[in-house]
Amino acid sequence: MTSPVRAVVDASTIAKWVLDDEDLREGALALLDDFLRYGRLELAAPALAWYELTALLTRAERRQRASTSQVNLALAYLLELGMTVHEPQPVPALATARMLGISGYDAAYVALAADLGLDLWTADRRLVAASVGLGFVRWIGDYSSA
Repeated sequence: MTSPVRAVVDASTIAKWVLDDEDLREGALALLDDFLRYGRLELAAPALAWYELTALLTRAERRQRASTSQVNLALAYLLELGMTVHEPQPVPALATARMLGISGYDAAYVALAADLGLDLWTADRRLVAASVGLGFVRWIGDYSSA
């Protein structure tokens, strides 16, 4: 059996796993299936992802896109998935933010993917556009099973 492919995911992709009114869910759910159901993928994210997800879920609750119990269950589910979480690396993130003209938050994902030599899967069009020259920042809408 071959080893699973490894990849970094950002909060914009992870949120699609639990918020059913999100666009581009098909690619995100296919990626999740490759991770959970088929074991073809190992996923990583910086610790920052949990804070971004908390903000996304709180906003979904406030906008009545999800109930309090749905948000609580969603966060518990995400925390139990078993993704590898990496501590932040502020120096590479700062350099990446400067180089690409992106936020420090987005740069944390890009810098982690660069450091690990992995693809980053995102639903953030601006991040994909800013990172096009890197060759490893991928649009979740293009995801097909590993």
